Amino acid sequence: MIEKLDYCLGCVAKPCANKGCPLENNIPQIIKAAKEENIKEAYEILSKTTVLPGICGRVCPHKKQCEGSCVRGIKGEPVSIGEIEAYIFDKAMEQGLKLKDCIEKKEKYKEKKVAIIGGGPAGITAAAYLAKNGVAVTIYERKNYLGGLLVYGIPEFRLPKNIVEETINQILELGVKVEYNKTLGKDLNLQELKQKYDAIFISVGANNSNKLNVEGETLEGVYRRK
Repeated sequence: MIEKLDYCLGCVAKPCANKGCPLENNIPQIIKAAKEENIKEAYEILSKTTVLPGICGRVCPHKKQCEGSCVRGIKGEPVSIGEIEAYIFDKAMEQGLKLKDCIEKKEKYKEKKVAIIGGGPAGITAAAYLAKNGVAVTIYERKNYLGGLLVYGIPEFRLPKNIVEETINQILELGVKVEYNKTLGKDLNLQELKQKYDAIFISVGANNSNKLNVEGETLEGVYRRK
């Protein structure tokens, strides 16, 4: 990993961040801190722009985004930014670092309450950023676990379930509450929720699968998600 960290040029223009990263992660500064073996600082910088570094580091389309804009990639291989991001998260967990201790939690909206319907990637991310700003957040999830697509839609070899679990736990430690087995239209009524909360964020995801219209789609052992 040291060689991969040293491979970064630390560009002042930061095309990997400013052009390639939708979140504008400060990639050169993150890598610089990791080079200096300051994992806490690297994790703190990451946590300013993302609460899913261990996940994004593994499943984001890096070749099209940050690595696709890397200066190193013009004449050779780009910096392994995704791998480095995942590495920083993993090392932070090994060192017992917590998201709640690596962010600046604000109390700007501490009188506000928000309900989030759906605990997939969008729901847990929204919950984290709201909680970081002092909002009292409750997630209503129709299953008995959080994570959504991160759990059932990405294979273990690509995204280990323990990484998802640790990420979710870190977010819940920000003070986010969860009510499981709650389905919109069955257990939840929007009008009633409006009376309890200042805002409602609906992040139920895309739950109906589409046909691919490719050869072999109807063969035994091929399943569509219901």
